[in-house]
Amino acid sequence: MTMYDSVLNDQFPAGGQAYAAYVDGNVGNQPNYAFIVSTFPKASHLSIALYPNNNADALDVEAGASSPSDLPGWYAVQRKRGIQRPCVYASASAMTNGILPVLSSANISRADIRLWTAHYGYGEHICGPGSCGLVPVDVDGTQWTSSALGRALDQSLLLDNFFQTDPSVTTEAELQSGQLNLGRNALTIMSVPPGSSHQVAFGCDNGVKGLPPAVLRVAIWDTAWRVQNNVVVDGTKGLTIVPFPNPAKTGVLSVIRADSGDVQVGYVVY
Repeated sequence: MTMYDSVLNDQFPAGGQAYAAYVDGNVGNQPNYAFIVSTFPKASHLSIALYPNNNADALDVEAGASSPSDLPGWYAVQRKRGIQRPCVYASASAMTNGILPVLSSANISRADIRLWTAHYGYGEHICGPGSCGLVPVDVDGTQWTSSALGRALDQSLLLDNFFQTDPSVTTEAELQSGQLNLGRNALTIMSVPPGSSHQVAFGCDNGVKGLPPAVLRVAIWDTAWRVQNNVVVDGTKGLTIVPFPNPAKTGVLSVIRADSGDVQVGYVVY
């Protein structure tokens, strides 16, 4: 399976099997996970956290992001919230010398985590002893180029079962995401397990379609309703993020379209 990821939303190609993007960061269009969910709803999605205090499907371990020592604590939180096989991203050398020893020390089974390496210059492959030889175990996917299709775009080759979950285990909880209902005064309700998330992000493609920005009324329940009126979502300016005043108590989001409801708006709760 091929997966694309980028910090720049205009670099993603249409028709991909899978896409990855960020739930945090401030480079390019980060955080841009909500963008891939709303733009490519039929594809598989992988959310990436740069920092270990944020929930996601994958943790980015490299300079300027997380370190190998952050992995066990972050992994435990993701398992607790329902992710069957959290994913860790690192260079092939860091995977061998940093990640694998930490996994062993923390007693994290290889079967319970996805390993995603970065290894450029060897061509399209998945790292392992039988391919490039840089990692002593077979990993689950490898990002093998940062200039796919002649763009500022990373491309990875993944095992076919990369996104599969065990049906005998509680369903994997990818970050809650979707699209708001269309139409003037349309209502969208989202339930949020208390303590599982810190904010909701909205994104739309109004600039592409030549439409005005979306305008929302966002109400957050955390023992009382916290209402924010006239929340503007303008795709030309990136995501609109609404933090939760009390994440530990937040249980319901109620969003009403305060505009004409013509433009599609994607959301992600994380």
